[in-house]
Amino acid sequence: MGTVQDTTAAGPSFRATATARIERNLAMSPEADDFLAELARRTGLKEGDVIRLALAMFKTAVDAKEQGKHIGVAEAPEMLDIELVGF
Repeated sequence: MGTVQDTTAAGPSFRATATARIERNLAMSPEADDFLAELARRTGLKEGDVIRLALAMFKTAVDAKEQGKHIGVAEAPEMLDIELVGF
């Protein structure tokens, strides 16, 4: 196995502090809203944390693609170059 990438701290901070908080309105389909709520329920996270983790994972995927790597799921952790943790 290669690098461990903590998705809670990938790149810029995805955990906002009270002084560095930007609020956004997000429009989504009812299906996407249900999907977000289900992921939050299954992981025990708040919906905002699910979105922040998704952004961190997407950033990791984009960075890897720019380095000529491929993104996927492996059955065994020793086959990974990067392991996403934090969720």
